Amino acid sequence: MTNNIIQLGVVGCGWAGCRAIESANATSRMKVIAIAERDTTRRKQAAEDNAVPYHYANYQELLENPNVEAVYLATSPDGRLQQVLDTLNAGKHVLVQKPHAIRAHEILEMETAAQESGKTIQFCYFMRHFPNNRQIRNAIQNGAIGEPFHARVFGKYNFIPTLDENSRWLHVYGQKGGSLGQHYSHELNLTWWWMGCPKPEWAFASKHVLYPQYDGPEGAAEDYFTGLLGCEGGKTVQIDCSRMSHSDSGSVVELYGTTGAITNGGISRFKDGEFVRETIEEPSEIDHGELPENVPVFYYELNHFAMAIAGEVAPDVDVSNAHIFMQILDALYDSAMNGEKVYI
Repeated sequence: MTNNIIQLGVVGCGWAGCRAIESANATSRMKVIAIAERDTTRRKQAAEDNAVPYHYANYQELLENPNVEAVYLATSPDGRLQQVLDTLNAGKHVLVQKPHAIRAHEILEMETAAQESGKTIQFCYFMRHFPNNRQIRNAIQNGAIGEPFHARVFGKYNFIPTLDENSRWLHVYGQKGGSLGQHYSHELNLTWWWMGCPKPEWAFASKHVLYPQYDGPEGAAEDYFTGLLGCEGGKTVQIDCSRMSHSDSGSVVELYGTTGAITNGGISRFKDGEFVRETIEEPSEIDHGELPENVPVFYYELNHFAMAIAGEVAPDVDVSNAHIFMQILDALYDSAMNGEKVYI
């Protein structure tokens, strides 16, 4: 590392990749020096907007750059496994965007490669890194709402992408690009994590394909998904999500415990015949140091990745957690496809 600043390469310059470039450059620990993107327009725009000195059409060329020490993979999951293996084999640390893979077993192949390379691998779920979400988890672990038993997620994104080369995976069922995998797996992961990542046992789900644009053999990705996840100790997580809905009801991300609930970023309790609100005073266990005036959306996640490379913190999400959560997604998608309860 040059002056302890990690020189980062970003593969994929869509929305996520460009936010990663901005976020990494906003930290004092990282600098994006290279990008790789097949689309010429995207590549030139990202390079110009962020003054990136090296830009390639092929990610293999980025991996051959000896100055690149770590790589952020903002690519689609259908080619993710090989890219992770190639990155680790090239001796680079890697941060893997979600969905992390097509199926859970691919995560185990990534784990083996990471162990053999001795490099850091971290998996994305950026909501975990927001300080208020870490404070909520710490408060729950310290008994702020008693014993958590059920989480509920309801949300809608209300955007269906066009079908082209860059977005094909968003339209193919099972490639984790529909309303659950692409959009609301964030909230599903967050509430499961708040709950303490209990061991998943079963899943039961259903899907609705309302506006199909893909007619290949896998079937079209879901526009609406509803599912129930069962975990050890009788804990459950309910999710209803869509990427196109005509309902104007608000989103819900809540976790219920025996003595209180997490709602709207704080604690809610029913006491003496009325609901009362409590703020969460728990500190966050991660010190991100001095923050920029405007904190980009992936700032905390990229900064955590840099800290993990330096050995100051453990990667979050780590390999084990990523594998278990991918098993959850696999089970939900399989259940929605076959209409039966799936045991994990």
